[in-house]
Amino acid sequence: MSARGLRRFPGVRRLFRLPGADRDVGAAVDEELAFHVDMAAAELVAAGRAPDEARAEALRRFGDLEAVRARCHDISSHRDTAMRRHELLSTVWHDVVYAARGIRRARGFSVVVLLTLALGIGATTAMFSVVRGVLLRPLPFPDAERVVRLWPGNPKVAIEGRVVSAKELEDWERELRGFEAVGAFGVIPMGHVYGEGGAEPAYARTSYVSRGFFPALGTPARLGRTLRAEEHVDGANRVIVVSDAFWRAQLGADPQVVGRVVQLDGKPYTVVGVMGPDFAFPDPGIAVWVPSSVMDPDDAGWRGRERRWLSPVGRLRPGVTPAQGREEVEALLRRLATTYPQTNAGWTSAVVEDVRDSIVGKVRRGLLVLLGAVGLVLLVVCANVANLLLVRATGRGREMAVRAAIGAGRARVVRLLLTESLLLALAGGALGVALAWWGVRALVALSGHFLPRAADVRLDLGVLGFAVGVTLLTGLVSGLWPALRASSTRLASVLRDGARGSSGGAASHRARAVLVGAEVALAVVLVASAGLMLRSFQRLTSVDPGFRPEGALLARFHLEADGPPPWPFPAERRRVIERVRQIPGVTAAGATTFAPFTDGQGQARPFTVPGQPAPAPGEEPLVQLLPVSTGYLKALGIPLLAGEDIDAVAGDSTAGRSAIISKRMADRFWPGRNPVGESFLLGPRAVRVIGVAGDVRSTRLDSIAGYTAYVPDRQLPLVHVSLVVRTDGDPALLAGAVRAAIREVLPRRPILQIVPMQDRVAAGAATPRFFTTLVSVFGALALTLAAVGLYGIVAYVVRQREREIGVRVALGAPPARVVGLMLRRGMAPVLAGLAVGIPLALLATRLLRALLYEVSASDPVTFVGVVALLAAVALVASWLPSRRAARVDPTVTLRAD
Repeated sequence: MSARGLRRFPGVRRLFRLPGADRDVGAAVDEELAFHVDMAAAELVAAGRAPDEARAEALRRFGDLEAVRARCHDISSHRDTAMRRHELLSTVWHDVVYAARGIRRARGFSVVVLLTLALGIGATTAMFSVVRGVLLRPLPFPDAERVVRLWPGNPKVAIEGRVVSAKELEDWERELRGFEAVGAFGVIPMGHVYGEGGAEPAYARTSYVSRGFFPALGTPARLGRTLRAEEHVDGANRVIVVSDAFWRAQLGADPQVVGRVVQLDGKPYTVVGVMGPDFAFPDPGIAVWVPSSVMDPDDAGWRGRERRWLSPVGRLRPGVTPAQGREEVEALLRRLATTYPQTNAGWTSAVVEDVRDSIVGKVRRGLLVLLGAVGLVLLVVCANVANLLLVRATGRGREMAVRAAIGAGRARVVRLLLTESLLLALAGGALGVALAWWGVRALVALSGHFLPRAADVRLDLGVLGFAVGVTLLTGLVSGLWPALRASSTRLASVLRDGARGSSGGAASHRARAVLVGAEVALAVVLVASAGLMLRSFQRLTSVDPGFRPEGALLARFHLEADGPPPWPFPAERRRVIERVRQIPGVTAAGATTFAPFTDGQGQARPFTVPGQPAPAPGEEPLVQLLPVSTGYLKALGIPLLAGEDIDAVAGDSTAGRSAIISKRMADRFWPGRNPVGESFLLGPRAVRVIGVAGDVRSTRLDSIAGYTAYVPDRQLPLVHVSLVVRTDGDPALLAGAVRAAIREVLPRRPILQIVPMQDRVAAGAATPRFFTTLVSVFGALALTLAAVGLYGIVAYVVRQREREIGVRVALGAPPARVVGLMLRRGMAPVLAGLAVGIPLALLATRLLRALLYEVSASDPVTFVGVVALLAAVALVASWLPSRRAARVDPTVTLRAD
């Protein structure tokens, strides 16, 4: 029956209509509705109604035709959408199955691609997890953008970022109106000693905080509360807030700990709160926070205007910018300089720094550079994988041509090949996440203690989402070009090239050469960066620290100061030193407060030199006063350049104040003459110079040694003890004997650390070592990938051109000419990559300037070495397959042809 005939019998047409056969949904619905109306009208006419009346009644009984029509349209549309979705999913599933079979058939190729992708995605994910944890994760402070660090400075003597005294802090708390709260903290190395119930005593690193400290940060306690204002007065300040780590390790994670009394340094303290695990301010090592008013009330120095030891922190009021806050602080500093010229003259500038910058600012640039470097590695991975996929796609030219011949469109071929590359990328991404899980731990361990917020570095959902995005992007970037190239294959050219045994034609050659050149260019950037960092690190570690760390052992422990000055010689310390000197193999032993590369530097005090122009108040130079025992300079290996050692006056209480000064101080204030016998003034008190010692870099290898004065320990307290032991052998072998000697004299005092001095110096270079190691690893990875990519392309060309090479050899071509031909083909993209990569590297390495030490970002030695290295690696990668080409047996290849 014809379509016209069917329209006359709509019921029959409806009965035989197939799903999806009629795409004119509107016409079909109209016909269907008209059929029902006509049938109803016919029945009414048969019942005796007039035709017009019958049709009107039929329409009335049917209801809203438009609503029925719209509903029918929706049903049809949903059905079509579902069918298209089903068709798409079915097609995708078939593509996935086909791609999986192809990957399984090419096992060697798949393993190489998977490992390459896993390295790139894993390294990128691990590096991003560090950046996210350190730089991006929110700080544990409500409205953290309003929390700032406040740093007073003295522009006349180029000093900024210093601390304030307790009296100055009171002025700040009272007069700064642009801040909701102003507080401060002081951290004294070693802190309190804790140990209950016969347990091994341990140090509880302590932060002494003012009443405005917790209100400025705004972070509530996890259990209990923080410190109240009324607990910052004498007699009511034996209260503490403990860290989550201390609560778990020392207090057994007791949920009822609030109100519990613990003993710190033998004194009772009541626990009023436990902070959350994310709170680690001012540093992650803090175990307890106590009111600053617990500092010895009999020692006026802690609370006087002269002694600066508190670091301010503030919370800006809503709407107040850091610049406005700085202006207010500087106005206050100018008023204080006028009111208290003896202590505050010159201290008129201030820095108001976002608290995030104060925590992570020192590592931000380095981490971003590393993230950029690992991004370049990922690009090298993409280029390498794209090259491999292009080679594989070229080998499948006949398959693609046949698909095109039987009707597969270009989009269909591209989708098939992209499915394969995405499947490889997903598998590689899964391996990469596993590598990243291990890599994150390795990165945190490699960073030592310098990486802030290291506890926040972990693989979380955000990092995993980043890994998925990078995986998909990598699959698209590396697979799109090969897919487009393969989908443009023409049947005639494939058959023609296949007859000649070509490797895909000139276009494919150019594509692979471009990818290799891009890999080489990116490798130049990374290897040059690694070379600069290595040279910088080599320069840094060859710096003379001013003492001999080899053969020296450092032991750190803590004593109690007994009463106000003058402090007596602590008998325990003297007995410890004498006992250690009796250990076989010990050649010298001595003590100070803070040995080089530990947590402190001693007291910085202003001084003047009699007979020289007096600086204006507030512009006096500063000298670090280090109390030392007898034998300290010899034990640490600090050279005595003139005069006599501290031993000559250490035990002579009638010798008055005396000191050994550093060479830099001697050269600056007594240029060209011997300062021994001269004196300098610490306030009204004269200090006689008895000797000159070499300069010591006390905190970092790249820092310039300041003015230092070593004074006998009878002049300054020495409660924080850094005992230095020199031996003529391996110092680590003496650690047990030194520990036993200390335990023998101080059985209830915890030993903070016993470590070779070389380890302490090495820890001082942890930051440059971290960045140098990672950049070097990324550079080596890029170099290896580039070499593998080049080797692969030359090997593939040799294999595809074996018949041509066989003919050349049969016609008399010597092996050297064949090798030369292959080498020229292999080295051409390398030379192009070097030409592009060198200027790129010169631009990129500018970002490393802040991380380099005594090495220029365009160091010619480094760049020449990098070019030579890459050229040599590329030459080897090209020569190995070229040599195989020269060994082609012409009889075998011609017979095969």
